[in-house]
Amino acid sequence: MTELAPLCCGVAARLTDGREIYPRRTDLHHKLIYKCDRCGAYCGCHPGTTKSLGTPANSETRRARSDFHDQVFDPLWKTAVITGGYTVRDEREANRIRKAARNRLYVYLANHLGISRDDCHTAMFTIDHIRRATEILKDVTYLDIRAWHRALYRSKGKAA
Repeated sequence: MTELAPLCCGVAARLTDGREIYPRRTDLHHKLIYKCDRCGAYCGCHPGTTKSLGTPANSETRRARSDFHDQVFDPLWKTAVITGGYTVRDEREANRIRKAARNRLYVYLANHLGISRDDCHTAMFTIDHIRRATEILKDVTYLDIRAWHRALYRSKGKAA
Protein backbone atom coordinates (compact mmCIF):
# COMPACT_ATOMS: atom_id res chain seq x y z
CA MET A 1 0.00 0.00 0.00
CA THR A 2 1.38 3.39 -0.96
CA GLU A 3 1.08 6.13 1.64
CA LEU A 4 -0.14 9.59 0.77
CA ALA A 5 2.65 12.09 0.38
CA PRO A 6 2.68 14.92 2.92
CA LEU A 7 1.64 18.33 1.68
CA CYS A 8 3.96 21.30 1.55
CA CYS A 9 3.40 24.65 -0.19
CA GLY A 10 -0.06 23.40 -1.16
CA VAL A 11 1.18 20.39 -3.15
CA ALA A 12 2.24 16.83 -2.43
CA ALA A 13 5.92 16.42 -1.65
CA ARG A 14 7.93 14.18 -3.98
CA LEU A 15 9.38 10.88 -2.75
CA THR A 16 13.14 10.70 -3.19
CA ASP A 17 16.01 9.17 -1.27
CA GLY A 18 19.06 10.12 0.71
CA ARG A 19 21.29 10.37 -2.37
CA GLU A 20 19.52 13.61 -3.30
CA ILE A 21 19.22 15.09 0.19
CA TYR A 22 22.53 13.91 1.65
CA PRO A 23 24.84 13.35 -1.34
CA ARG A 24 27.97 13.14 0.83
CA ARG A 25 26.41 10.80 3.42
CA THR A 26 26.51 7.39 1.75
CA ASP A 27 25.18 5.87 4.98
CA LEU A 28 21.90 7.76 4.38
CA HIS A 29 21.50 7.10 0.64
CA HIS A 30 19.04 4.25 1.25
CA LYS A 31 16.64 6.39 3.34
CA LEU A 32 13.34 7.39 1.72
CA ILE A 33 12.55 11.08 2.03
CA TYR A 34 9.73 13.38 0.93
CA LYS A 35 10.93 16.66 -0.56
CA CYS A 36 8.99 19.77 -1.57
CA ASP A 37 10.25 20.94 -4.95
CA ARG A 38 8.85 24.43 -4.35
CA CYS A 39 10.68 25.32 -1.13
CA GLY A 40 13.19 22.49 -0.58
CA ALA A 41 11.70 21.36 2.76
CA TYR A 42 11.90 17.64 3.47
CA CYS A 43 11.14 14.87 5.96
CA GLY A 44 12.03 11.23 6.23
CA CYS A 45 9.91 8.10 6.16
CA HIS A 46 9.37 5.37 8.73
CA PRO A 47 11.96 2.63 8.06
CA GLY A 48 10.94 0.21 5.31
CA THR A 49 7.87 2.25 4.35
CA THR A 50 6.80 5.33 2.41
CA LYS A 51 4.92 6.63 5.46
CA SER A 52 6.11 10.11 6.31
CA LEU A 53 7.67 10.68 9.73
CA GLY A 54 6.02 14.10 9.84
CA THR A 55 5.67 17.18 7.71
CA PRO A 56 8.40 18.58 5.46
CA ALA A 57 10.51 21.21 7.17
CA ASN A 58 13.14 23.74 6.20
CA SER A 59 16.50 23.87 7.98
CA GLU A 60 15.26 26.33 10.64
CA THR A 61 12.29 24.13 11.53
CA ARG A 62 14.36 20.93 11.48
CA ARG A 63 16.90 22.54 13.85
CA ALA A 64 14.12 23.80 16.17
CA ARG A 65 12.51 20.33 16.24
CA SER A 66 15.84 18.70 17.03
CA ASP A 67 16.69 21.23 19.75
CA PHE A 68 13.23 20.83 21.31
CA HIS A 69 13.70 17.07 21.47
CA ASP A 70 17.23 17.25 22.85
CA GLN A 71 16.78 20.08 25.34
CA VAL A 72 13.12 20.00 26.44
CA PHE A 73 11.11 16.91 25.52
CA ASP A 74 13.50 13.97 25.77
CA PRO A 75 15.00 14.86 29.16
CA LEU A 76 11.51 14.77 30.70
CA TRP A 77 10.54 11.26 29.60
CA LYS A 78 14.01 9.70 29.55
CA THR A 79 14.51 10.52 33.25
CA ALA A 80 11.01 9.44 34.30
CA VAL A 81 12.35 6.31 36.00
CA ILE A 82 14.37 8.54 38.36
CA THR A 83 12.08 11.58 38.64
CA GLY A 84 8.64 9.94 38.52
CA GLY A 85 8.59 8.38 41.97
CA TYR A 86 8.88 4.79 40.70
CA THR A 87 10.46 1.76 42.30
CA VAL A 88 12.03 -0.19 39.44
CA ARG A 89 13.09 -3.83 39.67
CA ASP A 90 14.87 -4.30 36.34
CA GLU A 91 15.74 -2.70 33.00
CA ARG A 92 12.71 -4.22 31.27
CA GLU A 93 10.43 -2.44 33.72
CA ALA A 94 12.45 0.78 33.32
CA ASN A 95 11.96 0.63 29.54
CA ARG A 96 8.22 0.11 29.98
CA ILE A 97 8.08 3.16 32.27
CA ARG A 98 10.03 5.31 29.79
CA LYS A 99 7.74 4.26 26.94
CA ALA A 100 4.64 5.11 28.99
CA ALA A 101 6.24 8.39 30.11
CA ARG A 102 6.87 9.44 26.51
CA ASN A 103 3.25 8.77 25.59
CA ARG A 104 1.97 10.59 28.69
CA LEU A 105 4.13 13.56 27.80
CA TYR A 106 2.63 13.69 24.30
CA VAL A 107 -0.91 13.41 25.77
CA TYR A 108 -0.11 16.25 28.19
CA LEU A 109 1.34 18.39 25.43
CA ALA A 110 -1.57 17.71 23.05
CA ASN A 111 -4.03 18.69 25.76
CA HIS A 112 -2.19 21.91 26.56
CA LEU A 113 -1.63 22.81 22.89
CA GLY A 114 -5.30 22.15 22.12
CA ILE A 115 -4.56 19.57 19.42
CA SER A 116 -5.32 15.86 19.07
CA ARG A 117 -2.85 13.27 20.31
CA ASP A 118 -2.53 12.02 16.70
CA ASP A 119 -1.39 15.49 15.61
CA CYS A 120 0.96 15.93 18.53
CA HIS A 121 4.39 14.84 17.43
CA THR A 122 7.52 16.91 17.14
CA ALA A 123 7.98 15.84 13.51
CA MET A 124 4.70 17.61 12.71
CA PHE A 125 5.38 20.79 14.69
CA THR A 126 5.82 24.22 13.20
CA ILE A 127 8.15 26.77 14.79
CA ASP A 128 5.11 28.24 16.56
CA HIS A 129 4.16 24.82 18.00
CA ILE A 130 7.72 24.39 19.24
CA ARG A 131 7.71 27.81 20.94
CA ARG A 132 4.37 27.09 22.58
CA ALA A 133 5.39 23.56 23.63
CA THR A 134 8.64 24.86 25.10
CA GLU A 135 6.73 27.44 27.12
CA ILE A 136 4.21 24.81 28.30
CA LEU A 137 6.98 22.48 29.49
CA LYS A 138 9.28 25.19 30.86
CA ASP A 139 8.73 24.57 34.58
CA VAL A 140 7.09 21.14 34.40
CA THR A 141 8.60 18.01 35.91
CA TYR A 142 7.75 14.45 34.96
CA LEU A 143 6.18 14.04 38.40
CA ASP A 144 3.79 16.89 37.48
CA ILE A 145 2.89 15.13 34.23
CA ARG A 146 2.34 11.82 36.01
CA ALA A 147 0.04 13.48 38.56
CA TRP A 148 -1.84 15.30 35.78
CA HIS A 149 -2.28 12.05 33.88
CA ARG A 150 -3.60 10.23 36.96
CA ALA A 151 -6.11 13.02 37.61
CA LEU A 152 -7.21 12.99 33.97
CA TYR A 153 -7.91 9.28 33.98
CA ARG A 154 -9.60 9.37 37.40
CA SER A 155 -11.96 12.04 36.08
CA LYS A 156 -12.78 9.79 33.10
CA GLY A 157 -13.29 6.76 35.39
CA LYS A 158 -10.31 4.87 33.96
CA ALA A 159 -7.28 3.29 35.60
CA ALA A 160 -4.12 5.38 35.23
